[in-house]
Amino acid sequence: MTGMTSSAIAQAVVSAILLVAMLVLYLRRFAPPWRWVGVALGVCVLDQAAKALIPPHVGQHHVSLFGGWLRITYAENWEQGFGGTFSYLFLTTAVCVAALFFLYGRLAKVKYRMSVLAELGCALMIGGYLGILLDRMRLGFVVDFLEFGRASAFVYNLADLAVFVALALLIVRGLQFLREVRTRRLSWQDRVI
Repeated sequence: MTGMTSSAIAQAVVSAILLVAMLVLYLRRFAPPWRWVGVALGVCVLDQAAKALIPPHVGQHHVSLFGGWLRITYAENWEQGFGGTFSYLFLTTAVCVAALFFLYGRLAKVKYRMSVLAELGCALMIGGYLGILLDRMRLGFVVDFLEFGRASAFVYNLADLAVFVALALLIVRGLQFLREVRTRRLSWQDRVI
């Protein structure tokens, strides 16, 4: 794998910082004060500690667990977020930050309070992004070490898994919220009629 240019590393770092900043803004405004900090820092510390335990030579001799369904290896991920290109990461970051910025104003007007599920999702995402950000800033690449499945084409780390779990939690919470809004709208219509 070839290394990233310094401008690509800078763009990945700026993208992560922008997303973390927006999520921190949301948690500071819409969640109980600082309850989420322990989760975010815990994910980041666990991710960095696990990476420190995986020596680079393990990549040549991976350790197989659970009948080959999990392999511990060492891989240097030089690509932008989840294998995307520079323009892909820039566009994704711009869309996410713009959407979060737009939504922030609307939520602040209605005095929105974050559910525990949404708060946990945001905290996991912050911790995951911080773990990835630290690798990019220190090394210029992200250390991956977990392969799942017998013929996996991808290698992950704990920060990646935290982001995946966070996305799942936020999607579940979004679906719950939409169902609650629909139920409220239906019950309001029932009272009007």
